[in-house]
Amino acid sequence: MLFEQAAYLYIEDKTEGRKPVRPNTLEGYLSAIKCHLMPRWCGVEVEQITADQLQAWLDSFERAGAAHKALKTFRQIFRWYLRKFRVQVVDPTQYVELPRVVRRQPNALTAKQAKQALRDMRGQQWEACALIQLSCGLRPCEAIALTGADINLSTGTVKVDKGLHEAFGQVYESETKTDKSTRTVVLPRYAVDRLREIRRSANQSRSERLCCLRPTAYRRQVRAWFKRRGIRMCAQWLRHTWGTLALQAGTPIETVSLMLGHSDISMAYQHYLCANVSLLRDSQRSFGVMLASA
Repeated sequence: MLFEQAAYLYIEDKTEGRKPVRPNTLEGYLSAIKCHLMPRWCGVEVEQITADQLQAWLDSFERAGAAHKALKTFRQIFRWYLRKFRVQVVDPTQYVELPRVVRRQPNALTAKQAKQALRDMRGQQWEACALIQLSCGLRPCEAIALTGADINLSTGTVKVDKGLHEAFGQVYESETKTDKSTRTVVLPRYAVDRLREIRRSANQSRSERLCCLRPTAYRRQVRAWFKRRGIRMCAQWLRHTWGTLALQAGTPIETVSLMLGHSDISMAYQHYLCANVSLLRDSQRSFGVMLASA
């Protein structure tokens, strides 16, 4: 079978099969197929693709991130083809090496910057979403999916059980990213008070979303707002800011992971604890005090 036929059948299966993928995931697959896979593998028999050919193709990429995305999609199609048609051939993807990706370190606001941002963003149409992100560590898709019914201002709790996404020009709602992402988080007192003010001034019904913007527009406006203030920040990094500041405030890593909705606590260790210089300084300060008093 030609690779383009296998790719077409794979997309058909992921669209209408037993386990269809989310539209934004499907959009990513189609983008990789069009931009990276078809220019090289169109007209090539799937079973004739070798590890050497695959390695040469990956080495031709100028950007490491694009190579990783391309191989991920290629691997998905190839292994699906082997399972679907019970083909007994060597999987060439297990013998290739990918270029090292230099990952961009997320930025986190300081406590002073976060406090100032909460003051300055008052009145923005996306304020309620950004406020909850910065106060509870929600993902952007989770915050923008919230309605008035999800927030109990009497108990200060927020029910997180859905996300709002955008794909193929359409906005759609889906379940949370993982089972652990479906959770209830607790708002700090200042956030409850401000959300009460916003609810009174906006006169919103409980069924209305906190923000009427589309997901991409929300992310774009938040980024632009911080950029005008000379701060490199995006909606996703508001979540990172909460995790970083919560650890600095002494919140246990297990609680931070629970609030963030990580599928595994190792995610919190990897992205927050190991890079938190403030915690390391505090630890060494305590260690020095102990030695001095011995």
